[in-house]
Amino acid sequence: MTTRAKKTAPRSAAPAGVSWVALVAATTLGIAGVQRVRAAVSADPRELGESREGYRLIVQSYAPSSFGSGQLPLGRTRPLASTQLPITAGELARGVAVDVVGLEAAAKPVSEAPVIVAWVERGRADLAFDGFEARPAADAFYGIAPSADPTQVSRTPIVLKRHG
Repeated sequence: MTTRAKKTAPRSAAPAGVSWVALVAATTLGIAGVQRVRAAVSADPRELGESREGYRLIVQSYAPSSFGSGQLPLGRTRPLASTQLPITAGELARGVAVDVVGLEAAAKPVSEAPVIVAWVERGRADLAFDGFEARPAADAFYGIAPSADPTQVSRTPIVLKRHG
């Protein structure tokens, strides 16, 4: 009886923590990096009040240098990434898992973990550019937290509260 050796194709390995989006961005788009933040956003629905239009949740990530002495990003600072989604008060009570992905022209040092800003407002999730240009109102329900280590699967908890 003859035994055949199984042929195996050579395998290339990507560094740990590299996603397929990062590989596509780097190889086809010329993008240096992909920044992903993961958040678990929640709020006490009793504080939100009623809304006939529903609610939209906006989650953005910012470079740590985007913040001055206040809690919100400075003036016209642009977020690194942004997303919006329609939600209900019940979903916020249970917690909403959100992933925000942004493409970077230059790779950022690992020491500069982005800061996550999330807020909820009345209305449909119909903002242009996925809420990229949106900013929370002074009296909005919002929360801010430094993002967790991007190589971990855990989500950064953010509890929305009324400020102002």
